[in-house]
Amino acid sequence: MKKSLLALAIIAASTTATAATVYDKDGTSLAVGGRVQAVVYNGKAASDVGDGIADHDAGLVNSARLNIEGNTKINDYVSAFAFSEWDMADGNKSANGDHISTREQYVGADLGDFGKLLVGKTYDAANEVLAATDVFEDFGARQQGSINGDRRTGMFRYVYDNNGFFGSVSYETAADETTVQGEDYDVEGGFALSAGYTIDDVVFGPLSFKAGYSYVKGQDDFTKTIKVDDDGWSLGSFDTFKIISASISWGSTDNGLYIGALYNTQRMKQRTNGFTYDDGVNEPVSVYGTSNSSFATKVKGYEFVVGYTFENGIGAFTGYNVSDVKLKEGSFNEDSAIYRRVPVYVNYAINDNFNIWGEAEFDANSTSEKDHQLQGGETGTMLSAGARYTF
Repeated sequence: MKKSLLALAIIAASTTATAATVYDKDGTSLAVGGRVQAVVYNGKAASDVGDGIADHDAGLVNSARLNIEGNTKINDYVSAFAFSEWDMADGNKSANGDHISTREQYVGADLGDFGKLLVGKTYDAANEVLAATDVFEDFGARQQGSINGDRRTGMFRYVYDNNGFFGSVSYETAADETTVQGEDYDVEGGFALSAGYTIDDVVFGPLSFKAGYSYVKGQDDFTKTIKVDDDGWSLGSFDTFKIISASISWGSTDNGLYIGALYNTQRMKQRTNGFTYDDGVNEPVSVYGTSNSSFATKVKGYEFVVGYTFENGIGAFTGYNVSDVKLKEGSFNEDSAIYRRVPVYVNYAINDNFNIWGEAEFDANSTSEKDHQLQGGETGTMLSAGARYTF
């Protein structure tokens, strides 16, 4: 996963640790960075996270990212910055193919001790709470897995992080086909907030507490197309989406002992007056549902992680994830599933630019795999190994 940690690192530093500074003069700088990686998955993992691999077929997935970041000093108190990152073409038609897609893109102002303001396509304020357990590559972080990659356009975000105190607020404007819970929806607007406090040097490292809330409103045009796939019906619109998160982190993932925990709840409410059925093969057919029919998906659970990173760059992490998924139509509970998983991750950072890793995830008495498809995941043993060059 590691999406939340990357977002925090970019905002906290003027340039990424390995990015190459191509220009730095008179208070203005420009840096270029990115990564290229290849990961091999077993059949179960390919079905769950291996983009571009047929279900249950083991395979190798390659991918690349490119980013640029600029900074310029305006006066003694304010500097401006901009950042843009793209997922590059990978030649895999089931993934990015020959296309380049924008992953994150924003411009902002650094106000020094008074915080930072950024606007563009990025995460909302509550996303930063998730970083406490977002330490794995592909497995682990299952409770937050569908939301920690949500970067939406039209975002205004303010971040304050000084003297141990952390606070962030965000507001987002209307946008079509933007990411909510890992899927594309039309958004009317939303807001989020988070707060926290960090105590430095408690036994083996900093101890941090954070909590956050996020609210997203869908557009009001509830007459939508329902697209149907092998797993069932997927509504093309939503009414509201709410997230509550709280986390604790202790130590550092870069050196020594690290412990993290997260509690998270997500609730998406969907409503239709009438809709169109489209299976992607036959001509769309109008279907009229009950007036103001409501559908709700509620996911609540927790994540734990513990690990240790040695001075030679080898780090080992494991954890325990529980997700309780419930589907509801009107006042009736339609279906439910409980997901319990144990991730294991070993990483070797050979130097600042190159690392290799192995990862596995094991089941810990989840509900049946058929029921578990509610959350779109596998309950079998998943394995992967990868190598990454970061520049």
